[in-house]
Amino acid sequence: MSTRNWNVLCWNIRGINGNKKWDAVRDKINESGCSIVCLQKTKHENFDTPFIRQFIPKCLDKYEFVPSIGASGGILVAWNSNLFSGQVLDSQQFGITLEFTSTLSLQK
Repeated sequence: MSTRNWNVLCWNIRGINGNKKWDAVRDKINESGCSIVCLQKTKHENFDTPFIRQFIPKCLDKYEFVPSIGASGGILVAWNSNLFSGQVLDSQQFGITLEFTSTLSLQK
């Protein structure tokens, strides 16, 4: 039986607005080598691909999010679709549940 370890980065970033924060987040994600990243307390109401590319490496090409309500909450989960497919099982005001399936096992 073959096994593989996956790196997941979870981080309470206390807001994702601003160039200095974007650089720090991108650097830490790259340094971690993670396959999935979960950013909590983004304090951001909407995410689209051009905005996400400011701070999420291109290899993490799929994402789901829960918007903040004013300056409270906000969650962004991004992953590498070459390694996983992701499906939202539940999404609420301050939480999101995703199920990941390895795309590597599907290719065999």
